[in-house]
Amino acid sequence: MKELEDYQRPTNVADFVAEVGVDPALGLSRDDAMTRRALYASMQAYQEALPREATVRRRVAAAQGQSASRRMRMDAMSLVYGDVVELKAGDVAGADLRVVECSDDCVVDQTTLVGDDGEDEEAGQGGSRKHVTTDTPPLHIQQDPLRCGNIVPMTASVLQGTAVAVVVSTGDRTLWGRMVTNHEWPPAPGTVLTKKEKGNEEEQTSLIV
Repeated sequence: MKELEDYQRPTNVADFVAEVGVDPALGLSRDDAMTRRALYASMQAYQEALPREATVRRRVAAAQGQSASRRMRMDAMSLVYGDVVELKAGDVAGADLRVVECSDDCVVDQTTLVGDDGEDEEAGQGGSRKHVTTDTPPLHIQQDPLRCGNIVPMTASVLQGTAVAVVVSTGDRTLWGRMVTNHEWPPAPGTVLTKKEKGNEEEQTSLIV
């Protein structure tokens, strides 16, 4: 895909078609077209899922040398490890977060990561909607952030309630970032990522529904 200002580049027609990767006499093959369509859809989904802003607490100097906190709205991509983030209904997590405070009714939607199964996490195995808590999860699910109530993964949106959380990972190191890097995102339409247990091990499967 080209930006508007690049439509005339390269100026030479032969160089242009070589860059685009198409023979004008033949056109694209069906497989090439499908591959490019899938890539474009992934890019669109990526842009739509990308968090825009985050509300963070910043320590500032106050009178008599005391410290005070200031609430700031900033670009979500500027979050760093250790940032304290405030979440409310409608917010989208701009990083992987560990919850340190939350209201009893706080719920997040993880559809961007797991697909839409229409179930709560408590009702199924790691559903798209998850109740948020500060409690440390049982040992057997601690390696699965999608099932941990005290973890709000990047791109998850807050459906209701409020929370205060600390950034534990950003960018490519987040669960979402790793899924994108490993070409495991976005989930195919109608796909629900689930976990099934085998003894003490867990296996990730994709269910087409």
